[in-house]
Amino acid sequence: MIKLEREVEPQGMIDNKLQWKSDLLTAITKYGSYKDIPEKEKQKLISFYRNDAVKSGLIKSSFGKCAFCECIPSEGGNIEIEHFKPKSIYPDLTFEWDNFLPSCRKCNDSKDSHDTGVEPIINPYDIDPKGAFYFNDIEIKAANNGMKKLAEKTIEVCGLNSVRLWRPRAEILISLRIFSRSIEEAIEELINADTDRKRANRVKKLREAIDIIEMLTKPSEKYSSFCIEFLEQSEVYLKAIQLVNDA
Repeated sequence: MIKLEREVEPQGMIDNKLQWKSDLLTAITKYGSYKDIPEKEKQKLISFYRNDAVKSGLIKSSFGKCAFCECIPSEGGNIEIEHFKPKSIYPDLTFEWDNFLPSCRKCNDSKDSHDTGVEPIINPYDIDPKGAFYFNDIEIKAANNGMKKLAEKTIEVCGLNSVRLWRPRAEILISLRIFSRSIEEAIEELINADTDRKRANRVKKLREAIDIIEMLTKPSEKYSSFCIEFLEQSEVYLKAIQLVNDA
């Protein structure tokens, strides 16, 4: 999970959400509760937030990834418009831009109607997740700090330690190990360079190896938080950075 920044609210939502909200609350009053509204009528009342402007804005803000697990659609199902506070419990927030997140179907199903108002989880638009989690191999853990309970609940509610996420993390870990080996070899070649020309060429090679591995940490890359932490803990990578900076 990485920190996300919201796009500007679509004008269509700004112009119409008060009326949509009013119509929905009127139906709730009529039938006694949100769940008692006839399904066909309910879907008609809430359908307005499901539009291309909303979805495209959310997908852009999350770099096309799920806001919770950072998977891409081909791995976790289509990116859906998720209500951070469930509309079934907080119907007055059904059309609120700040209550929307882009979520993969797997995380959306796992979160279901969990009441984030009573048992909060991390909303990456509002809270920077960095420091709340760490990875033990391919398993995500809650850091032992003031955000521990919040992080533990997020892992539980969104299913962030499921096998579906272990598999791609394991594949990425293999790639990171391969890239790390390339960097290690480039470091050895640089150390053994016996002329200025060789040294310059090997610094260039080392810099290129660093650039390749750092591509996996870009926000647009899937599971980028996993890759970032790997490099932050990698002695080989940190040594390579120091050598390049000193060259």
